Parts: sequence; C-alpha cells; structure tokens
Amino acid sequence: MMRSRPAFSFIVVAALVLGACSGGDSSNGDPTVPIPTAGTSPNITTSTSTSSSDPPTGSTTTSTSPATSNAPTATATTTGGPTTTLVRPADLVTDPDDPNNLHASLPEHQPIIDAYVAAISAELITYSRWPLDPTSTELMGAPISDEMRSRENSGLVERTQLNQVLDISGGMTLRPYVVENDDPTRAFVWDCQIDATFWKDKDTGAKAPPDAWPNNGPPGVEVGISAVMVLVEGEWLLDDGGLEPRACE
Repeated sequence: MMRSRPAFSFIVVAALVLGACSGGDSSNGDPTVPIPTAGTSPNITTSTSTSSSDPPTGSTTTSTSPATSNAPTATATTTGGPTTTLVRPADLVTDPDDPNNLHASLPEHQPIIDAYVAAISAELITYSRWPLDPTSTELMGAPISDEMRSRENSGLVERTQLNQVLDISGGMTLRPYVVENDDPTRAFVWDCQIDATFWKDKDTGAKAPPDAWPNNGPPGVEVGISAVMVLVEGEWLLDDGGLEPRACE
C-alpha cells in the first residue's frame, strides 16, 4: 500500500513537481537484465523487437541513429518493447552488478514504463528551452494528466520568475521499474535516475543553488524518484511524483 507524504512544491529535474509519494517494496520485475551504459554522443535511442533474431522478452537491445535536431537526446532503462527517448544519458558510470542497473520490465509493465519515459523526456526538453512554455509541442503531446499539467504550470511560472532554465547537456539516465500495479488503473514507478542536469540563470549561466534537488550537473548523481501513473481511456499518464530515496536502495 502506498503512503502519502506531505506535499511540497519544487520542480525536480524530471519535472515531478508537487507531492512526494512512497511505496511498498512489491516489485514484480525480474532483476536480471543490465541496462545500457552511458553513450558518448547525442543520439535518439530506440529499443526494438521486430524480427525472429531479436532476443526474448526481458532483454534489452538498442539501435541508434543521428538526431534530426541539435537538441540533446536521453537513454532510458527499459526492456521488452519499443522506447524512444530524447535526452542523452549521463556520463556517471555505476557498477553493472548494482541492483539499480538490473531491473527488468515484465511485458505487462512495458506500456507503463514507456509512458513514464515519454512524459519525463518531454518535460526535460521543455524545461531546457526559454521561454519556459507549458504549452510546448512536446509537453502537450506527452502522456501527462490534467492535474499534473496544472502543477507543472505552477512550477514553470516559479522558474520563470527566478530567470532559470534547465541545462540538460550533461544528460539523464532513467532506470525505471514498476513496484506496484495491483490496481489495474493505477501504478507506481520507481526510478533511480542518474541525473547530470542543473538549473541555471538563463542570462549568466550561473548554476542555481540546490533547492530540494541535487542540481549538481555532470557527471551526475543518483536520485530516487517515485511516480504515480494512471490509466485513462486506455492510456497510461503521469499523474504525480516526487523524491523517493528507496528507489536507489
């Protein structure tokens, strides 16, 4: 059973803006599949399984192609289905045998993970461009609930007042896994991110102080996140989230 912590207002790098959630340790994933290592160049990374020579479900394959724009591109730790992300991975290298690098997605969890990755990618791209625009094409097309959009808008207003934009050039590695999906319309995703992004003054480039977020920049630090995903009209949407240290334990 998930327990709610007191709500707090901040924009986390992945744009989980308001309300921290904690959850039971009920992961159903088989922790046996290693995640991709950090890349060296901005690419769009896509996992596919479309031919008889592909590995079985639960293993990870990636293919890369040059990005079609100058925006940095991200790698997510997902397995078993097609996933495209838009931000380069962080450079921090962690032990391949660390449990945080070995979470796998069950087939029934993959749509949840894919929606989470798509939402986070859209937020990162939106927060990296000035002016901060809650109606950006990426954000409006992302799987995010109306309630979450409202909280994001408030956070974007706050960062605009602070004259801050998110620097994503250092990258972000997502390592999400589902910890609870007993309710068929609600799921909880934990993510031990490797986060090398930071907020900075848009004019001077000065790094903002850490305000409820590490804000360290490259090569990155491990940060635990909990995200609430809801199923609305057949589509999984990011609905809430916040810091969750146990995601990295």
